[in-house]
Amino acid sequence: MDPDPDLAARLTRFNADLADGNLESGDTVGFACDLLVAGLDTPAMRELAGEPPVQQRASETYDLAQQMLVELGVELMDRERADWFLGREAARKVLAGAPRSEWDGHTFRITLQFSRDDDEVYWALARYDSDPEPFLAYAREYVRMADERLGAP
Repeated sequence: MDPDPDLAARLTRFNADLADGNLESGDTVGFACDLLVAGLDTPAMRELAGEPPVQQRASETYDLAQQMLVELGVELMDRERADWFLGREAARKVLAGAPRSEWDGHTFRITLQFSRDDDEVYWALARYDSDPEPFLAYAREYVRMADERLGAP
């Protein structure tokens, strides 16, 4: 069964968050339950869905979550690929005009990428509310670079 586009996007995001270490055990257990409800089913998914979400450490569900993705035929992301994916996601929110509350705190990958050359990116971010164009230029360039590394979806 091929997942619908929304579910496929959630699988990709889960894969990135898992590679980046951004998930708590409750997140992984809840996601496995969501996948079962959506009609997907693998042995690792069933086992993960049966775990108590609040009593497990993320490290205890990590291997099982990875196995679930493998069983679904999802290529596991490494940390570098996850960084580019998550940074591109944040940059796209900025470019789409999402409220700052949806991306503030998630742009560190963008600022780190460009601060290697100079600190102007930090000033551009600090002045975003009064003059968004300089930071938007960084966000556009980040998306271009990420698309080059990841392939444009």
